[in-house]
Amino acid sequence: MTYSFRHSLAMLILLVATGLFLGCSSKAIDKWTRGRPPVYPATGQITYNGKPVAEAVVTFQPVDEAGRGGSAVTDSEGFFEAQTFDPGDGLTVGTHRVAVHKVQLVDASGNVVTEIREPGGLREKSLVPKRYANFEKSKLEVTIEEDENDLGVLDLKD
Repeated sequence: MTYSFRHSLAMLILLVATGLFLGCSSKAIDKWTRGRPPVYPATGQITYNGKPVAEAVVTFQPVDEAGRGGSAVTDSEGFFEAQTFDPGDGLTVGTHRVAVHKVQLVDASGNVVTEIREPGGLREKSLVPKRYANFEKSKLEVTIEEDENDLGVLDLKD
């Protein structure tokens, strides 16, 4: 009888431990994170002729095919935290080309439009030189290392 109780208790402990192990390990390999390359925090600031550029979209294109692209949106002072998978998680290691895009929608009279009510008649007005929206023409590159990455100030010029 004692042997049977000990045997049952040991089996119960083994089952609970196995369940905990599988439960914990399944989070680490869920379908959303499986196969993701490591990313490292990357922060910086976008300025145009020395002034912060708010609400600009910054995109990162890896030069290495194994890397992943990332993006960020600048805050009111032009600062950004790059992301690849989750907000602020960073970028993959290696060199990335950078593009910066900031536009307004204007109507035929040149008025800024903040809400689109009817399609057509609107055009984009770039608030930074258009070449910065193109990876090849921007000539902006950053290098991400396996650490915290302060990319500094990326100053756009006329």
